[in-house]
Amino acid sequence: MMPSERERFYLQVSEFRQGSLITDFDIVLQGVQLSLPLASGVGPQNIWALTKDTFSFLKTVCSGVQKGEEPTYEFNNDGDVHLHIGGEHHTYNESVIHNGELTLKHYQDLAHMLGPNKLTEISAGIKNSPHNDIYLNGRDHETFDIPTKIHKETTELKCEVFDFNKFKNAGKLEVTFDGQEIPLGEYNFSIVGDQDIDEYIYSLLKPQVVLFCLIEESINPFGGSSIHKLYVTGVG
Repeated sequence: MMPSERERFYLQVSEFRQGSLITDFDIVLQGVQLSLPLASGVGPQNIWALTKDTFSFLKTVCSGVQKGEEPTYEFNNDGDVHLHIGGEHHTYNESVIHNGELTLKHYQDLAHMLGPNKLTEISAGIKNSPHNDIYLNGRDHETFDIPTKIHKETTELKCEVFDFNKFKNAGKLEVTFDGQEIPLGEYNFSIVGDQDIDEYIYSLLKPQVVLFCLIEESINPFGGSSIHKLYVTGVG
């Protein structure tokens, strides 16, 4: 979407910090363009249609997840995806689901600008149109938030600690050993309680450590569940 084409659309707010809203919404639009092949030749109308559908999809799936409903997806060869959540059935183009994964974080950032002493409304649409294609008000602050829960049981985890902040008692670790309760990948962690942090600093030098941790998990709005964060209770 070229700058001249964006003049056909509007963003409307009561007030905002310079650059904040525009920057986040610009990232949303860039995410849309990444979802479309040869987006520069598609045209602003198609890009905006995908933006509207993505907004509607994310509101639907996040609302269901907040109620504890787990979404399921059926992908068809024709490019359509059937979403089932909480007894409701919706059909979207596959590019809408892909774009939702790319832009959810930025829609969360936009919604978090709403609230007391913040923005009162965010609306977007085609210029001079009587209808808003996208609309959020002060009650929509948590519209795109994903609730989490912490497991009660402690998990033993073989991993590598590659980053640790001694002032925040938090860091990052990587799971490189398969067959554990936690899948392969990188995760944020923080230390629970008033522990001696020397062991964690020393663990940065080791290729492998054993940590005992509690898992904070969330329902993944794009299917299944995902690990939000780890809370470390001790070093093995």
